[in-house]
Amino acid sequence: MSWTLTLEQRNAVVQRMSASIAGLAMSLGKEIPDVAALDHASGIEKKAYTAAQVGSTTTHNAWDSGSRPASETTKAYARKLSELLLEVVCAGDIQQAKTDASTAGVLDLTGSRDFLTKESAEETLKVMLVPDASISKIKFSTKSFGRDAANVAASAIKNCSASLVDADISDMIAGRPEDEALDALRIVCEALASAGLRRLNLSDNALGEKGVRACAAAITSQAALESLALQNVGCSIHACRAVEELLQASQALKQLHLFNNMSADEGAEYIAKILSRAPLMEDFRMVSSRVGPRGGSALALGLTSGSHLVRLDLSDNPMTAEVAPAVAECVRRQPHLKYLNLNDTSLTDQGVKLVCTALSQPGACQLLEELELALNEITHEGARSVALAVLGKPLLWRLNLRENELEDKGGVVIGRAVALMPALKVLDACGNQIKRVGAVALAKAAATQSQLELLQMDENMISEEGLDEVKSILKVAGKLNALGPLDENMEEDDEELDDEDLEGDDELSAAFSKAAIA
Repeated sequence: MSWTLTLEQRNAVVQRMSASIAGLAMSLGKEIPDVAALDHASGIEKKAYTAAQVGSTTTHNAWDSGSRPASETTKAYARKLSELLLEVVCAGDIQQAKTDASTAGVLDLTGSRDFLTKESAEETLKVMLVPDASISKIKFSTKSFGRDAANVAASAIKNCSASLVDADISDMIAGRPEDEALDALRIVCEALASAGLRRLNLSDNALGEKGVRACAAAITSQAALESLALQNVGCSIHACRAVEELLQASQALKQLHLFNNMSADEGAEYIAKILSRAPLMEDFRMVSSRVGPRGGSALALGLTSGSHLVRLDLSDNPMTAEVAPAVAECVRRQPHLKYLNLNDTSLTDQGVKLVCTALSQPGACQLLEELELALNEITHEGARSVALAVLGKPLLWRLNLRENELEDKGGVVIGRAVALMPALKVLDACGNQIKRVGAVALAKAAATQSQLELLQMDENMISEEGLDEVKSILKVAGKLNALGPLDENMEEDDEELDDEDLEGDDELSAAFSKAAIA
């Protein structure tokens, strides 16, 4: 049985979302009328609910059977609600922004959920249907196209094919029966084959293998395609195989994003084949896709076909420490890497040491700006490797170590490294079993950083005395506003570290001294 909510539950969510939109907009100095807030909330909920229902029935594991646990689907539903809410608030007066968008060669239909008929599609796409229309980008999200509306869209696309380079047809078949949805995708994608696309976004459609093959014309015809997004589309093993078969011309590909799929190791291996044919890859994301060590290693190996990688995100995959040698080799070959996200990949100290050793090599990843290592069971032993990795990274402004097992000793080690990070703006050490000594060490180090914007240490075990000391340190430095909330801190009696626990690491001390002199 697929995951579902009652109408009453969904209406309650809409009401809460509406209030949140209005409240958040007001806090940012923007004003959204109640009617508009409710309209946006309804559209957000429908989009999130559709995505959750698709995800609950599109498991696509190695045997293409079973279903997601209800709790997992509910979390995905809540996550999508939050993402869309932020988009609405940050966009401000969305309705006006979308109305004016086409004047800049962009047609963005994002907004309330509408099921388009032939007539409403002609009205919605009229700027694309006029003679000599010049539209470079389209975004059909939240407008649901059936066969008749898709035929209108196809005519509009062909009319603009000479100028169209960016097609975002994400979330354009919600609520349609499968056969009609597949026909709509096929009709639109066959029209897109006449354009010279550089960017194609198929995300948030219930694709699976059938859907991917329905989009074949748009995928296979684009020899200069630079960006492809397949996020939350039910990209199973078989669907990944279909993508690999269709995307043979990937030499120009610079960005490939996959998220919230169930590709597993075998699916990742098909994606790795694409990467091996994409030497210009700059931005690769394969997140929350149940990729294990075999698939993760294949992806890392595929990425070594080039050396242009700027962003790499493999978070929320159970890859374990077994993937670390391949990932380490991959990052070692990427001199332009600015963003590395390995959150929740079960690396443990063993895997973190290998990856961070690669990062700490002389001259390696000098442009690194963000390092994400949350939820990896890192103890004070792993903290040592992290500390060595961040030294000599003059542009590193964000370090995320949330929900590890640093404890006080790890906190002290990270603190010594933080004191030597000139660009640091954000440090997240929440949920690390840190007590007073570690918290004070982090606060003292962070207080020396002129650009500090956020120090997060909630969900630790800092005593009341320790909290007072942390606040005092930051207040004296004029950084008290940078301290994140401490509502979930679990106060415990303080346990002092012995002096011998803080000494004896000659290599680390030498590295800190060298970095301080430099």
